[in-house]
Amino acid sequence: MLFAFATFAVRGDTLDFSNTNYIAINDSPDPPTVATPYPSAITVSGLTGEVITNLTVTLNGFSHSFPSDVNIILVGPQGQMALLMSNVGGQEADPVTGLTITLDDQAAAELPLLDPLYSGTFRPTASSTPLLFNFPPPAPPGNSNALPMLSVFNGTDPDGVWSLYVVDDVFENDGYISDGWSMSVSAGIPLQLNNSGANVVLSWPAVLGHSYSVQYSPSLTNLTWTNLPAVPSEVAGHYVVTNAKPGKAGVFRLLIQ
Repeated sequence: MLFAFATFAVRGDTLDFSNTNYIAINDSPDPPTVATPYPSAITVSGLTGEVITNLTVTLNGFSHSFPSDVNIILVGPQGQMALLMSNVGGQEADPVTGLTITLDDQAAAELPLLDPLYSGTFRPTASSTPLLFNFPPPAPPGNSNALPMLSVFNGTDPDGVWSLYVVDDVFENDGYISDGWSMSVSAGIPLQLNNSGANVVLSWPAVLGHSYSVQYSPSLTNLTWTNLPAVPSEVAGHYVVTNAKPGKAGVFRLLIQ
């Protein structure tokens, strides 16, 4: 008999982190020219045992005399890389001052490629990939292949140092990010499921300070939740629930308080 079950990480936390220090987008006759500081760093903490479910990044006070010269990548504590913007904002000198730009995979629009930049929420955008150059060290090797999508961080541990690398790839124009940058990190506790004969075994990291209950819905589309009676036991740093298979298919979720 075939059993089909699904699980998902549920309500964790959404926390905001910021580095408000000024970032100078420098210029030189030998591009790519690195910003000061390079990188600009944010340390994320307080999400132990959780994994990223969504991430957005905001540039606060973006100004540049030729914005399409600017290229930015974000590197997470586990080494994943996302290209936030590259060669956007017009192919002519379309200077901008004091923009607030949020990068979000779920945004309705990309950053404008041929028109001037403006404040708002946009998907990470590059005019083309891979890039024709690598961000200089200490940016990780292979960064020219970074893709314009923040979802590369989903499912990873958010705690640690995040690094924003900014370069200017053409001579004769410069800019700044006056109030630095910020991150909004949504994270949840991952629920794992294994079939074990007539039972299902569900487990998740044992994060202190929460209480939990596991629920089941027999339909994958029309969700109707009931609580499972089993009480979690702690095994090797994880909470574990073993329950008789309630049906041939369904969805489990973990409620966290």
